[in-house]
Amino acid sequence: MVDPLPVSPLPTRPPFPGLARFGMAVMAFGLLFDLVEHDLVSHANELRIAGFPLGEHAAHLVVLVGMVLVLVGIVRTGMRVGHRRPPQNRSLSHAVR
Repeated sequence: MVDPLPVSPLPTRPPFPGLARFGMAVMAFGLLFDLVEHDLVSHANELRIAGFPLGEHAAHLVVLVGMVLVLVGIVRTGMRVGHRRPPQNRSLSHAVR
């Protein structure tokens, strides 16, 4: 009897990191916030820093925080996976000299 679903000899990829998913959600919120700040909000009497309203700076900061969360989540998961997996099919004869 042949197994209808053979097991792949290749290692499976780990799932996408949860912290990176959260970072993507923060970025999506920040992009929506940025869109609203640039197009829908009147900045007539708002405090300006470096020529731009404070609300626009806040929206950009939210997007930046989301980007950092995505990177931290991916690097953290990569470090964990890299330390867990033993080297597969490696021998000293295959080393580059």
